[in-house]
Amino acid sequence: MNAADTPHPAELCLQRTLERTEDFVRREPTKAVGAALGAGLALTLLPTRSMVKPLAIVGAAMLPPILVGLGLIKAFELCFQNTPLKAVTTTDSP
Repeated sequence: MNAADTPHPAELCLQRTLERTEDFVRREPTKAVGAALGAGLALTLLPTRSMVKPLAIVGAAMLPPILVGLGLIKAFELCFQNTPLKAVTTTDSP
């Protein structure tokens, strides 16, 4: 087994959560439907407009510094790559 075959810990956690959810739905279908309806109702009643606007403002304010930071990281990666230097050969022309 190589490193590419081993699942990431977050993936394992997600798989376990999905398995637990499936088991719960199979054991208690009525409670699962009730929970789904309750979650849907709660999401429907949330004041989305009053939540989206501040989040969009914060996201727009944070975007330029994040992009600058990512650009600097990429620049450092490119500057400090471990690539062998090519020997420069000169040809003497008469």
